[in-house]
Amino acid sequence: MKLGDIYHLIVEMGIKADPRGEKKVQKVLEHSKKKLDKLEGKKKELADKDATWNPYTDCRLLYGDPDREIKSILAGIDITPGEVVLADRLGEKGKKIDLILAHHPHGIGTSHLDFVMQLQPEHWAKVGVPIAQAESAMTKRLKEVHWATKVRNHTQTIDAARLLDMPFMCAHTPADSLGYQYLTKYLKDKDPMTLGDLVDTLLQIPEYQEAEKVGAGPEIFVGNPEGSVGEKFVFFTGGTSPGPESIPKLARAGVSTIITMHWTDELKKETEKEGIYVVIAGHSSSDSIGMNLILDDLEKKGVKPYACSGFFRYKRA
Repeated sequence: MKLGDIYHLIVEMGIKADPRGEKKVQKVLEHSKKKLDKLEGKKKELADKDATWNPYTDCRLLYGDPDREIKSILAGIDITPGEVVLADRLGEKGKKIDLILAHHPHGIGTSHLDFVMQLQPEHWAKVGVPIAQAESAMTKRLKEVHWATKVRNHTQTIDAARLLDMPFMCAHTPADSLGYQYLTKYLKDKDPMTLGDLVDTLLQIPEYQEAEKVGAGPEIFVGNPEGSVGEKFVFFTGGTSPGPESIPKLARAGVSTIITMHWTDELKKETEKEGIYVVIAGHSSSDSIGMNLILDDLEKKGVKPYACSGFFRYKRA
């Protein structure tokens, strides 16, 4: 496959899995186009043109010629310059790597992470939170993330990839949305009754089995094994964790149990206060589900995957 085709395919998979629905995503893209058209001078010249067809700032082709042929991928959760050198060394040892695929974002993916977080209010609206309340609850959190990400070294790993001429991209929200859709359907079909049952059900999934082996498997964070699961909400996609203002809104909408990748102490206090149970499925293990669904599709098209950096490869198709 060509690098550009892989990039477009991953974005298309993300749009199909987006909890907002494809019609809403198209409206987001139309809005981005209008904003770009209004720009002038250097702002327009330097603007991110991909935003007109790719709604995920945290999914980007970070380095590489789109026409470059890709036969193998080194995929990982967190890619650093170390993994870029690893890809180069693997080539020297006979395992040629044509592309590095990161889960977590780099470049504009981190500096504009707050953009993809705008997915969250629409996600909550699907479970009954009035959209105005959901958007209001996210306002403070969006500002926090916007300024917190500005201080990062956005091009450190991209620079390493460029120096070694190693194609590099990231696929954060598309992978997370695919994982969200997979786990939501899985838990609906299994319908665990108690939180203990829920953890046992998660442990039937290979990615969580691998995490359990290293002490990072699913755990009850708020609640007890005998607690009733009730109305489930899988919180896997939308950039990063929400602010505490969101929890009362979800509680009023009828959410009983949140299944998530990670949760802060501040959010824990709010969920305890509101009487919502929380099960931590696991971070890298949950990320791996979405990445595996992407790689399943790419492998069918003849691309050979290799796993590194916290990513556990499991083939479903």
